[in-house]
Amino acid sequence: MKNKLTKNIISLFKLASIISIPLFGLILLGFFVIPESLIYIKEVIGFGFLTLIVFSITVIFSSNKVRQFLSLIFLTLLSFLVFVKLSFYHNYGVKISASALFVIFETDTTESSDFLSNYFDGFVFGLAIMFTIILPVFAKWLLVKTNISGRFRYISVLAISTVVASSYAINKRFDAENIVVTSITSYSEFISLRKDLKTDLAKPVSNYVNVAKIDTTAQTHVVIIGEATSNWHMQLYGYNRPTNPKLSKIREQLIVFDSVISPHVHTVMSLDKILTLSDMHAPNKKDNTSVVQLANAAGYDTYWISNQRPVGLHERISSIIANAAKEKYFVATDNSDDIIYDEALLPILDKVLKKPSKQKIIFLHLIGTHGRYSSRFPESYNYFKDNSLNTKFKHDQAFKLINEYDNAIRYNDNIVNSVIDKVRQQNTNSFVLYFSDHGDELFDTIDFIGHNEYQATRPMYEVPFIAWLSDEYKLNFNQTKRYNNFTNRAYNLEDFIYSFADLAKINFKQMDSTKSVFSDLFFRKPRLIRDNEDYDLRLKTLEN
Repeated sequence: MKNKLTKNIISLFKLASIISIPLFGLILLGFFVIPESLIYIKEVIGFGFLTLIVFSITVIFSSNKVRQFLSLIFLTLLSFLVFVKLSFYHNYGVKISASALFVIFETDTTESSDFLSNYFDGFVFGLAIMFTIILPVFAKWLLVKTNISGRFRYISVLAISTVVASSYAINKRFDAENIVVTSITSYSEFISLRKDLKTDLAKPVSNYVNVAKIDTTAQTHVVIIGEATSNWHMQLYGYNRPTNPKLSKIREQLIVFDSVISPHVHTVMSLDKILTLSDMHAPNKKDNTSVVQLANAAGYDTYWISNQRPVGLHERISSIIANAAKEKYFVATDNSDDIIYDEALLPILDKVLKKPSKQKIIFLHLIGTHGRYSSRFPESYNYFKDNSLNTKFKHDQAFKLINEYDNAIRYNDNIVNSVIDKVRQQNTNSFVLYFSDHGDELFDTIDFIGHNEYQATRPMYEVPFIAWLSDEYKLNFNQTKRYNNFTNRAYNLEDFIYSFADLAKINFKQMDSTKSVFSDLFFRKPRLIRDNEDYDLRLKTLEN
């Protein structure tokens, strides 16, 4: 009897050791990857409780085959979670958070492919092989070699008690370190948010604003929403390559704001604030309104023309907002890694401009300089090919991608200029506004390509914001000279809806002129970005 008890204890100890292999991996590699000691300790303890839970569930069953099966399933899951944790710390230096998961939930398969191509370096590849292939295979071999049958008296009660106690500890003290808990909670919040957005923002008119429009003259306005375009690579903003040859020719006709940032560096969170009343102080507002609804309520006929897919796994924030428009045109049906050119929008723009509507506002959502830069411009715009680039990261990947990005911006320059030309030909009271949802880092400040809020470099946040006013608009409102005095205002695009309303002469109950970059009443406020961090204080810290 004593020998049997000893044998069972040894078997269970072996089982615990096998299931704890991912935990041992986290302890060993996390010591080098996780940046702070306290965070490291919390990650290890939190993951230790999770390991204890799955071990306790496994030992409830007395069948050797059932224990082996469950052990292999749980060990594979734990190995995957450790891989995600360590790779995220390696790339970003922080734990995976709810905001990161929101971006993942909003991302389609193509953007996931872009993520992997940009961030899947040798270290992450090694982690993937180790934790998703080698460890599960090794564990299966150990489980086959280990007899883990047998059952203690009262062990089920003890195991269930352990599961309950460990779950309580995770929920109260280590929920932020538990990817499973964070994922479930974040996904629930994400679904709830999407439901609210589709209920409110997709309706033509919002129930939360009262609008009174001042001017009733013929008007045609266009808002161009760019994608992933940083002003760091624009000639108009002092870049040392001719990436804006056409807009530079009409530079004196443009109002180029040089100190504008996006509130986020990911599209879903950025456009949620830029195109609605949401901001850092009140994210995901319940009583929300979009720029499209505002224009509808003011009596404009609204049109949304997009070169981005309307839906992926989940409906995008931009698609929900677009549903409020009178007419919607979604041109792109391919994934964003396919060849997509924004010139496909221009014939539809021509069609909409010819409509007899007296007053219209058109929203153009570009694919811009998104992701696979080489798929954003035709061969005729393959202008930059040399390797004599002004970057401190002089390697083949940097040369190749910077050239592709700059070519995409040069092509984007042609698109924006073409839109201005088409609106100019209408000879009406008009404006064209252009901005980008966020920028990309192209080896400008760090050895990195793309965007994420954890590295949060200046090129990711600093975006173009450009206005063009027709001669009729200038004559009616005589604003150009005054606006040109405002171009160095430090501005956060989370307040775009107020600037848009100001320029379109739309009055509504919640209008706050201190948040309009075009207003004499403009008041500079802290420019908040991720987790309510002051962007300008961050700049000072970086400079020091």
